Parts: sequence; structure tokens; C-alpha cells
Amino acid sequence: MSLDFGAQLRPLPPPPSPDDPVDATRLGQRLASLGRALDDLPGQAQRFARWKARHDAARTRDRQARAAGAQNQQRREAVRFRRVSPLRRGRPPGGRLSRYDPTAIHPRNIREIDEILAHAHALAVYALESPDTS
Repeated sequence: MSLDFGAQLRPLPPPPSPDDPVDATRLGQRLASLGRALDDLPGQAQRFARWKARHDAARTRDRQARAAGAQNQQRREAVRFRRVSPLRRGRPPGGRLSRYDPTAIHPRNIREIDEILAHAHALAVYALESPDTS
């Protein structure tokens, strides 16, 4: 659409057909990144441990500052958003189920992969809540 009444309208492009090629560059990059992370599990564990230590130290600093009464305007401006968990909230990425329930009856649009994603996400949340320190 145009605000110019004299402008010539262009037709919409035709919708893609099932035989049209799809650009999978981004998917390939994500898979390559996942492969690199899986090849370096000790490095990823150290990365997580560093994040957890920084997160815990920042929470302790914030708690001490609040206890000391340092709630002035400059302090509020200096606060930035901090990730609370390494996992995102809500549904697992790409999943249609918000939680894993093996006894539930699901709608027709729920596939087996959605159940697998929800189960893996539930296991990850459980592992963060009660880590094995043995």
C-alpha cells in the first residue's frame, strides 16, 4: 500500500511451492556450533562454573548493598539485567509442551519430538535444582 494515490501497485510474489529450495545456512551454523560445544564438554563445564560463580557473587553483592541501605538513584541506574538461570523460562526451545507429563493426553498437534524436548528440559531443570556433588 502507498499513501500516494497515483502510485502503481505491485503484485505480491507467488507463495513458495513445496519444491522450492530452502536456505539452510543458519541451521548449518547452529549444528556446527552445537558440535563444537559437544566436542569440548570440559570447557563448557568450566564456562558454566565461571558463570555460576559470577552470578552468585553478584547476588551476594546486591544482597549486601540492600542490607547496607545503598538504594539511592545512582545504585538503581547501575543495576543491569542478569540472567537468573542458564535455562530459559517456559517451554523448551522448539517445543510445544510446557512440561513433561507421560500420563497426559495431548492435542493432535503435539508430536513425539515435543514430548522428548519437554522431558529433556525437565531433566535439565531437575539437574540444576539438585546437583549431584558426589
